[in-house]
Amino acid sequence: MTAFMRRTAATGGLLLSLALLPTAVAPPTAEAAPAALSWGACPAPTPNADGTPFPRDPRQQCATLRVPRDYRHPRAGTITLTVSRIRTADPAHRRGDLVVVPGGPGGSGLDYPGQAVGFLPPEVLRSYDLIGFDERGVGNSTPVHCDLSAEDRAARLNYPFPGPDGSITANLDHARRIADACAAASGPYLADITTANSARDLDRIRTALGVRRISYLGTSYATYLGQVYASLFPTRADHVVLDSTEVPSGEQLGVRMFSEGAEDSFPALARYLADRDSTLHLGATPEAVRAGYLRLAADLDRSPLVLPDGRTLDGVSLRAVVYSSLTAPRYYPLAAHVLQLASTRSAPPSTGASLPTVIPDNFLAAQDAVLCDDSAWPRDPAEYAARTAADRRRYPLTDGMGGNVWPCAFWHYAPKEPPVRPNPAGPRNMLLLQNRYDPATPYSGARKTRDAFGHRAAMVTVDATGHGVDFADPHIRDPFTTFLLTDRLPG
Repeated sequence: MTAFMRRTAATGGLLLSLALLPTAVAPPTAEAAPAALSWGACPAPTPNADGTPFPRDPRQQCATLRVPRDYRHPRAGTITLTVSRIRTADPAHRRGDLVVVPGGPGGSGLDYPGQAVGFLPPEVLRSYDLIGFDERGVGNSTPVHCDLSAEDRAARLNYPFPGPDGSITANLDHARRIADACAAASGPYLADITTANSARDLDRIRTALGVRRISYLGTSYATYLGQVYASLFPTRADHVVLDSTEVPSGEQLGVRMFSEGAEDSFPALARYLADRDSTLHLGATPEAVRAGYLRLAADLDRSPLVLPDGRTLDGVSLRAVVYSSLTAPRYYPLAAHVLQLASTRSAPPSTGASLPTVIPDNFLAAQDAVLCDDSAWPRDPAEYAARTAADRRRYPLTDGMGGNVWPCAFWHYAPKEPPVRPNPAGPRNMLLLQNRYDPATPYSGARKTRDAFGHRAAMVTVDATGHGVDFADPHIRDPFTTFLLTDRLPG
């Protein structure tokens, strides 16, 4: 799970078992096959975590599709999915449909094909129609909501950093308040917002497109959706590409790995700051920068800084900004700016870079629904207190955030089915693309996913820092393009 999303803002953001056979299957239903999609104009775009939508390509068309609200009980009614398409400009070389899905959970994917046009290799764009969709509960696909106040949607709270003394009392209160508000606003429909159901939705989209198999490219949380689809429907997935891969057990363990990811990726930021010590004065070596960061966070815990605009910079805010900045080097100047502010207690010149301060209600509602419905979370607050304390000791950079409580501890709806386990019994058709130093989906988790899918998966790792690979890098572009055009995987 990610609190923010790659290519729009920082991630977080943002979130089971390694057994070899899937425990959840796609059950047969009495539903008729979906009708062919009728393409036309697109509805209004949906803001992502940073409050803005992806840019819309003028070639994009949209359609709607009715799917079961609950696939295990098809008579429980239907919901509406909204699907998009950008057709290849070279139909003579078209090979198929490539579904492109951004991170999240909670992020709108309807306009993501327009974003993908900007980074996918030209050979792939000539060979595939790009398909996007708002996942169930998101944007224009029968959305969920929680009707939260702006205070409860503050971006800094979506990373559950504990209090200055390690207390999680405020986190527990916030998590309970979110769970209660979501249940009051959206009711039992929340329980149907799961990754497994989104994978079943994806297969309905495949059928409505009139194709036997469909290709898939997912980033961050969407890599878990790709894993689930490849496990439930192994013969219907053509090419499955996972960019910045979640652990195969899903978001509950994924959010606990944020602290490991911060440790992996902080050295690159520390080197950036140390190289500029003559102007920043934040430490002349990476080791000095790290020690200085920990000291400044502790200072702000004891004595928060009130800014001229009335906002407060405290230790939690500093940690949230620095962690978010690890997602991409373009945010390093922002981390430098905030660390200078903490160090000098006066405002340096603005960098122009920014991160979201308030997250849209629908994003948070859909995010928490997926996190809480995909697997059963501990209900005992004492377990979160113990995990947070252990995380603080092991990973001081994130001060216990990775072990802390989420609304799932108080969620009103139990999971309707067990998590989908990785299914290695299928074709060799999965390519994992991974940065070695990733703050949100660490390298160790990607390796677990590759191992869980056995012969089906190959993995390409690049010596880079940040969340989301660079498709312009030949080490990524070339194996990705070869796989999409020839079916050949590396190794």
